[in-house]
This record gives sequence, structure tokens and C-alpha cells, in this order.
Amino acid sequence: MAKLNLDILKGSNKPDEKIFSDLKLDLVIGKLKRNEALPNKQDIDIESSDNLAAIRNSMISIITTSPGEKILNPTFGLNFGDLLFLPVSKVRGQNIGETIVNGIEKFEPRITITSLTVDANISEQEYNINIVYVVPRFPNQSLNLTGSINKSDFSFFN
Repeated sequence: MAKLNLDILKGSNKPDEKIFSDLKLDLVIGKLKRNEALPNKQDIDIESSDNLAAIRNSMISIITTSPGEKILNPTFGLNFGDLLFLPVSKVRGQNIGETIVNGIEKFEPRITITSLTVDANISEQEYNINIVYVVPRFPNQSLNLTGSINKSDFSFFN
């Protein structure tokens, strides 16, 4: 009987290996790594984010997309309802935080949220958000996504 070796399906543990990849949100044209088979050919394509940056892009996409905006996936995204159009308060901030946690748990199974704070900035009429998370596939790395949400804008930093 023939023996089959499926070790190639396990992948490798090289630190520079691309495990996850996603298009950059600004759709900038970039250069690909050199093709060793054709060293004189220079390939260009839309730049992509890899591994942890791809996961960060996914989280931002989840938070900034409302259900119904993606035609092929109409349930994707978060529904903040009227929370962003009502006066800023701590209770509404807590509701926004719960919505974010539930949405990320639903649409981004690659991460585990370890901490989420939503601070109501009443004077600026916005909510400041800090999400601390880990990606089990990349152990020993605690990451964070910081931003603000108001009735007209979603801004994320770092």
C-alpha cells in the first residue's frame, strides 16, 4: 500500500511567513517580492497587509461597516443604531463596547479580546476606544487598536 505524507499541510513556523494576508485599505500600488525564477521581471500589485496587520484591518472593517453595506455578506458589520446620534453618555459607551465585543467575536475568530474600554468624551461628543487583544496563532503578543467614534467619523490610530 502506498504511504502519503501530508506534512506540507502543517505549514512552517518561520517568523517571516505570511499566514494571513489582506489588501491595504488605502489600495496603494506596491511592488511584490522579486520572483527568483524571473529576476529581471518586476511585479507590481496592490499592497497587502500581512499577518497581524491583516487582522487589524479586519477589525477596523468590522467596526466601520454597517450591516447591509456588503452586498455579498449583508449581515457583516456592526449596528450601532442611534447610539452615535444621541448625546454621548457612559451608558451608551458601554452599549457601544458590548456591540464591538459581540461583533468582533462573531466576525473575527482569529483574535481574543482581553480588554476593551470605551470612554465617553462628553465635551467632544465622541467615544474613545481602546481594544487590547491577542492572536493565539502569534503567542506572547498583546496588541491594541485605539480610536474614536462620533456621529460623523470613525478614526483609528497606531
